[in-house]
Parts: sequence; C-alpha cells; structure tokens
Amino acid sequence: MVLPLDFRRYFISLIKTLAGTSALAARFTVEKPGYSPYVFSVEFSKIINIDTRQREITARPPILVTISTGLFDVMTIFSNGAIAMKGRETVLGLYLKDIYLLPLKKIQTGEQEFRIAGHAVFRGVRHYVDGSDVGELEEAINTHLYKRYSFLIQQYHLDYHPRVSPVKVLGPPGYHKGVCFHYGGQLTTLQGRIHLKSTPETLQFLYDFGLGIRTGQGFGLLEVGD
Repeated sequence: MVLPLDFRRYFISLIKTLAGTSALAARFTVEKPGYSPYVFSVEFSKIINIDTRQREITARPPILVTISTGLFDVMTIFSNGAIAMKGRETVLGLYLKDIYLLPLKKIQTGEQEFRIAGHAVFRGVRHYVDGSDVGELEEAINTHLYKRYSFLIQQYHLDYHPRVSPVKVLGPPGYHKGVCFHYGGQLTTLQGRIHLKSTPETLQFLYDFGLGIRTGQGFGLLEVGD
C-alpha cells in the first residue's frame, strides 16, 4: 500500500476519533494544548520503498499503532474507543482489525536501554537537536522531561511520586540523526537505541509518556531493549 510520507497527521485524526467525546477530546479544540498525556507510534510490517520526490512511502500491511500513557483514565478512553471502532474504516482506507492490551512493564533499575519506535524529536535552544552533541541532547531531554512532568501534574492531576530526576545519556551512542516529513515540512529527529541513566521512576515516566516533544503527534515512544 502507498501512503503519504507525512502519514502521522492522519493517525493524529485517528487518535482524536478514539478520544470521542471524552474529557480528553478537549485538548484537540484548543490552540495550544500543551504537553500530551500520551505518546503513540505508527510502524509498518515492512517498508518497501520511500520516494522523497513524490513524498510517498510504500509499505506492507498490517500497520501497528501503539499508544502508551501513565494515566489509567486516558488508556481506558483509548481502549474503549478502539473497541467501538473495531472492524470499521479509520483513516487512509484502513480498517481497525485487532486490539491488544500489552503487559504492564515496570522498570526496576537506574539504567535502561530503549528502542525509539520510529523517530523522536528534541528541541534545543536554537534548533532541533540531532544527537551529535551529547550535552545538548541531555539538556533537551531534561528540559522536556521537567516541563511535561509539571504540566501533567497540573492539567491531568498526575499522581506520581517521587519527583522525576535528571537523565544522563550513556554511550556509546546507538542512535543516529534522522529526517522525518511532517505536516508538509521536515523535522530533524533521532532514531535507533538510546541508553539512559536516572532513577527507575524517571525512566518509567519516559517509558509511559515518551521521550522528547511532539509525543502526541507520533514521536518519541520508547520500547524496552532486549
């Protein structure tokens, strides 16, 4: 099947549909909704071809949409929305075939290697971060981390203790610079694996809510490495 390279915007519409008329849907009606209380990713069974000139991607179905959140109410909203849509057409002519609730993973250690599902986006002081400067990457990670944490506590009444702590990026780097088409433009991203050190609670927070910015637009979902 052939999809536009900026396919994520269509799946943002799917996420909005899953939210339905719940309280969560209100974030889609404001101009500046703030940090997302969830993170999602879109991955393909196999990518056959990427045509940057035509801005199209040829992929083999099925397409897997993964949603993660540390808020029980938010996951309940998405789960109920997906169950209601099962077997119906969603976006880009796709049908929602199956729904799986994945096992809850708890991070118990102060170091964890994660796989970035697709792309992660980090905004520095002057530009998007490409990972070439580890100090700059750490600063971006921690800035986004603390801002998201404070926002979720205030806006979504997140009950999360103890507080998050600074994150350190460990080497050697398993990530690399990426480029992603999004809303008609291009974003500098990070792809691959990233090894982080912090408290188990902080690493759990990143696993639950995503790494970096634009997590509500399909970036920054983490999977626990093998």
